[in-house]
Amino acid sequence: MRSEDARREILSAIRENLARGSSPPVPLSVPETGDVLSSPSPEGREGQGVRTFTERLAAVGAQCSVVRGEAEAAGALAGILSGAGARRVVGSDAPLVQRLLRPLRDRFEMAALDRLSRDDLFACDVGVTTAQWGIAETGTLVLESARERSRLLSLVPPIHVALLSTRCICESLGDGLAHVRQADSHAITFITGPSRTSDIELTLVVGVHGPQTVHVLLLEDV
Repeated sequence: MRSEDARREILSAIRENLARGSSPPVPLSVPETGDVLSSPSPEGREGQGVRTFTERLAAVGAQCSVVRGEAEAAGALAGILSGAGARRVVGSDAPLVQRLLRPLRDRFEMAALDRLSRDDLFACDVGVTTAQWGIAETGTLVLESARERSRLLSLVPPIHVALLSTRCICESLGDGLAHVRQADSHAITFITGPSRTSDIELTLVVGVHGPQTVHVLLLEDV
């Protein structure tokens, strides 16, 4: 086939597909006089943000549990650790993390963060941190280094558990960036699901450069 004939055939196929995909415009409905148009309430927006965030988390291969209050969060965390067969756990110095891990010291070995070398960190099964923000549109966690030690806890152990308040879920990446610009952190970590790479022969492998499992505990009213 000559190049001119091929060009005409391609353009013809494009025009046919555009014609098939076109549809008449949908008329806009105008509210009757007296109708009140209101924006969603803050509670409604937060609920929608949580739903979108959990859906995106699932889409990127992360796990999520919504809990109410610290007691329920501690129970959910114990279930995650037991279900994963974890033995050695390390938590950040965030007060919330320390409160949730304290009742579990009899069931799991808790590594001391202040005496933990990098080699010791590689021997831990689970790292538990907080996350300062969640981005609903992508299911992304945002960790600010100024808020807690240490960001390696979210990157080295094969399982990462992140604690996030439902009030800290942003709608978009732009909203998240607007928040972190105000943070006095020397490092900001963005985490979207488990670590994955396809460097070798384009075969997707999970957990090569970071955690194989990411579990988010979404805390309501915290």
